[in-house]
Amino acid sequence: MDTVDPVQIALPVSFGTGVSAVIFDCDGVLVDSEFVACRAVAELIAHFEPRAPVEELVEQLVGTPDTYILRQVAERFGTVFPDDIGQRMVRVIDDALAQGLDAIPGVRPALEGLALPMAVASNSHAARVRRSLEIAGISHLFGDHVYTPEMVAHPKPAPDLYLHAAGRLGIDPRHCLVIEDSVPGTTAGVAAGMRVIGFLGGRHIRDGHAERLRAAGAGLICPHMDDLAGLVAGLRA
Repeated sequence: MDTVDPVQIALPVSFGTGVSAVIFDCDGVLVDSEFVACRAVAELIAHFEPRAPVEELVEQLVGTPDTYILRQVAERFGTVFPDDIGQRMVRVIDDALAQGLDAIPGVRPALEGLALPMAVASNSHAARVRRSLEIAGISHLFGDHVYTPEMVAHPKPAPDLYLHAAGRLGIDPRHCLVIEDSVPGTTAGVAAGMRVIGFLGGRHIRDGHAERLRAAGAGLICPHMDDLAGLVAGLRA
């Protein structure tokens, strides 16, 4: 995992100030679910395509729609998946998360300390996101401001979800700050005209991920949830 000291990260001139709202990804940012979910899907794919490398799939699945990975595997190996593969993916992820889902360490006090309008914008389906927030004990901090792909035309890496969240919050996207752990999510936030902090606090993060997030447009890196309040305060100062 990357070791990054947030105090040593210079704030780019282009990153700007004027944060009026914070929009969070869910999996891998609020709940430590990304590794569990990605491995469950990778193992399901490998069941139908034994030539597919599980570890490579786990890394590719982070922040990416499951259907995109299915298309990649089908194109690479000529695999024909059953018609109900989408439903099977939902079931294996839900089953895996039911057996072991934890909040990101320090997430509740970090959120409570922000004193800003907040929302969740996740590529996971609505029921899973709601259940994850309940398990983490933070659903009350977001209220109705939980947005999922069912609500927009295109999931991340398209900007639709983040723009939808900003619109419902009533905040100009230029004054929204996104907290993301994935390259597709970071790409979505940047495309929405928002500033992005890359988060490294999930179990799925591997060496070099900070640089991948920076390359996708993350202006700052947050190694742990304990660092978030300080980074946001620095942007508002």
